[in-house]
Amino acid sequence: MSEQSASGIAGIAVAVGKFDALHVGHRALVARAAQLGTPCLLRLTGLAEAFGWPARMPLIAEDDRSRVLADWPGNPREIAADIRELRGLDAGGFVDWLVHTRHSTALVVGADFRCGRGRSAGVAELAPLCLSRGMTLTVVDPIQVSGQPASSSRVRAALAEGDVLVASACLGRPHRLVGTVERGDGRGRTIGFPTANLGLPRCQVPGNGVYAARAWLDGRSWPAAVNIGVLPTIGDARALTVEAHLIGFVGECYGSDIGLDLLGRIRAEQRFASLDDVRRQIATDVAQVASLVG
Repeated sequence: MSEQSASGIAGIAVAVGKFDALHVGHRALVARAAQLGTPCLLRLTGLAEAFGWPARMPLIAEDDRSRVLADWPGNPREIAADIRELRGLDAGGFVDWLVHTRHSTALVVGADFRCGRGRSAGVAELAPLCLSRGMTLTVVDPIQVSGQPASSSRVRAALAEGDVLVASACLGRPHRLVGTVERGDGRGRTIGFPTANLGLPRCQVPGNGVYAARAWLDGRSWPAAVNIGVLPTIGDARALTVEAHLIGFVGECYGSDIGLDLLGRIRAEQRFASLDDVRRQIATDVAQVASLVG
């Protein structure tokens, strides 16, 4: 970590980044900002549209961000800035924008941060610009997880492989699927294991398989066995489904928002010869989840 200081006066400390995953590296930026002043998380948006990146599901549901940030140092305020409004500024103009529109007295960035037209300025070029405007610049090194930096791309790759343990280590919390419970075909109830069908979750879904999870519904939690996939035993060409059997839950929850903290992958998705085989395997899965989650 390095720091360039002009005045040392505490004020608004702005941490800048994509903050698309709110992983442990992002938290480190905000934690340092909280030491320098009132922390403000400046989230750069519109990157996919500006740079032609493919559209992807967010790593954290938009309506779940406040829950995560509430546990971060300094209770940071989050503001968004569209990169398309800033990309025409040179580095000095960007610093001026921080000073005049965000009243910033401190800036906290990662070591690979770049700004200005054409990403022309890195932290070396940014340091004197901040100093000349009375700002503190602090550069935070990447946070290592199992010998590699925590990053959004690493979280995405781990989720694609169904490795929610690596994803959780990088996030500093379990990956939570958030969605609204929809009415399904009732098949789970007929075999003794009713499920809550999430419909389309509002964040990235991990690779197909069966997961141990903790479900959050109306302020309470239950161990849950979660199936993610296309239900190959039922039929071909089915849409992806996310279904959770909440162990011990009794009642209806259609239309309710539900969160699923994914704690581990139990097995891959399988095709079974019959629904009786499905029932027996689900019973095994549920027993395993109950022992793991409690």
